[in-house]
Amino acid sequence: MKNQGTLVFGAAALLVAAGCGYNAPYRTSGPSLSDQGVQVGIAGVRCYVNSDADPMTTTDDDQAGLDLKLRIENSSDQVAELSEGQIRLAEADFPMTTAAAPRRSKVIEVLPGETKQVRVAFMPTGVADCHHPFELDLGNSVEVAGSPIPLSPIDFRAKR
Repeated sequence: MKNQGTLVFGAAALLVAAGCGYNAPYRTSGPSLSDQGVQVGIAGVRCYVNSDADPMTTTDDDQAGLDLKLRIENSSDQVAELSEGQIRLAEADFPMTTAAAPRRSKVIEVLPGETKQVRVAFMPTGVADCHHPFELDLGNSVEVAGSPIPLSPIDFRAKR
């Protein structure tokens, strides 16, 4: 009997921990596909709010963080490179606000026929919660054979 209680508690803890990870976006305009055969999509979203621990602050001091799991599929016959530093995240409802750059700027190489998942983290300025539509602007973030390839932006909503 004691082992069953431990097993049930362990399963419940695992389910709670899994719920804190990446989730599929609630809504997305889908992956962006280039004419060269490179596709970038959002495979998962983790949105959280960094609340200021000081009880004297207001909710206006909260800052949302957004971590994306991107799926890059290279169906071309050449190496594709994703430059994280070229990606921008904007709030779709307020397109005039400054778009956020990722926290790191790494180049990811995707070989012909390969699919990779990459985590990209953002701290969008002025966004205090996760209930906003966002736009992921891929811009000139992907190159094939040293030339940038056009990819359309991906609109998505992080939570219901």
